[in-house]
Amino acid sequence: MWYNFIRRKVMKKFFEKYDLLKISGIMVLLSAILTWLIPYGYFSGSEMVTDEITRVGFIDFAQQGLSGIYFFAVLVTFLFVLGGFYQVLSKRAGYQKLIKTISEKLKGKEIPFVLITSLVFAILTSLVNEYFPLLVLVPFVITILNRLKVDKISAFVSTFGGMLVGTLGSTFSTKVVGQFTSAFTTVTTENVILTQTILFVIGYLLVATFTLLRMRKRSAKDFEAYDKFELEKLENSKKAPKTWAYVIGIVLFIIVTVLAYLPWETWNIKIFTTATDWINELSVGGVPFLSYVFSKFTAFGKWEIAEIQVVMIAATLLIHWFGRMSLDEIFESFGEGFKKMGNVIVIMLCVYLVVVIAVSYPVIPVLIDWIATLTKNFNSFIAFACASIASLFSVEAQYSVSLAGNYFATMFKDAQETSLIVFQSAWGWISFFAPSSVILMMGLSYLNIPYKDWMKFIWKFLLIMLVIIFVIIILV
Repeated sequence: MWYNFIRRKVMKKFFEKYDLLKISGIMVLLSAILTWLIPYGYFSGSEMVTDEITRVGFIDFAQQGLSGIYFFAVLVTFLFVLGGFYQVLSKRAGYQKLIKTISEKLKGKEIPFVLITSLVFAILTSLVNEYFPLLVLVPFVITILNRLKVDKISAFVSTFGGMLVGTLGSTFSTKVVGQFTSAFTTVTTENVILTQTILFVIGYLLVATFTLLRMRKRSAKDFEAYDKFELEKLENSKKAPKTWAYVIGIVLFIIVTVLAYLPWETWNIKIFTTATDWINELSVGGVPFLSYVFSKFTAFGKWEIAEIQVVMIAATLLIHWFGRMSLDEIFESFGEGFKKMGNVIVIMLCVYLVVVIAVSYPVIPVLIDWIATLTKNFNSFIAFACASIASLFSVEAQYSVSLAGNYFATMFKDAQETSLIVFQSAWGWISFFAPSSVILMMGLSYLNIPYKDWMKFIWKFLLIMLVIIFVIIILV
């Protein structure tokens, strides 16, 4: 009896501490259980092709976990490099002085700062081809917010929350709305942009309103520190820290990050492609030496996640050479940074394991087919239900398209515009609360926010936004 009592107490404390791991684990388990209940199936055009039930066993489960690490290794290395880079910065006197100066300037202006940074993250996420690299700006902002004693939820909204708004109201991002327009090919771009802009504006205003109300109620006494890369105490030095170097470095870092991932060619702006081609083809004696030494450079607008990692590593080397930081200190700092990002990486891999199972053992299409065929004609609300189920098991928009979007594009050709809006809005809406939302779960993990605390804050937004989405769907 005592053993069972103690065990329950220990497990309760464990799950309270690792609340997000429990939530994401339940989602992974649900994905696996469905393979035991629903037959394997896939869409061939508008037809559903089913096979026998193909169950996920223990060995399969382990294999899928390893597959997730293999397929999404670039995200793991990205988070590790990000952690190491900011751990190095946290130990530099010039960076510390920069953070302290900015924080002092913003004292008493916490609310405008939170709302503006949230808007900036939202706009960028709505536009960029790849939203993951925007995370390189998050630790910098979080450190400032922590020094301003802004509460965790508001800090989340300022960064990760802004990104969620951007995915809901995605306008040009090939990572989000671009995936849906590739499936629903008959839809005009102008109509999509207009509808998505409306969703963006309403979504941001709602989130900003709830955040404003929260911040006005919060007291500094309730503050709990959350910065993973809090500035480290350094020994006093007679030399004044070179803040200007870090100001220039951070500004250039932000500019490069933004320019590198905006969809320039979508806007018919060729200057970066032309300039990059010229550099790659630059030769001496007929030998393109730059391409040989550095490999070919990638034009802004075409960068992948790997490129921004190279930038962070290069910046770290500059700190080593010009900031007089030894390699031993850098390696030690990177090790510390890796450790600090460990929980975020574990949660991210759990989230991606959901989609690995959903794609490798496609039972979700069968479930969607059962619901979609309840009526012969297109029904917006049934489509939204199907899109929501697909989104629940889709970390990224492309998987929502593969699980259900292509089927609706083929089955209901006359309703492609409505279908696109339904799928885009469903995926964006689900991302605000689903345990399979990588931005949400990584953000909660980074700031150590319990899932239930987030739901207490966001549930009113979810209900209002759902009603607004339904109104838009009806009007369209």
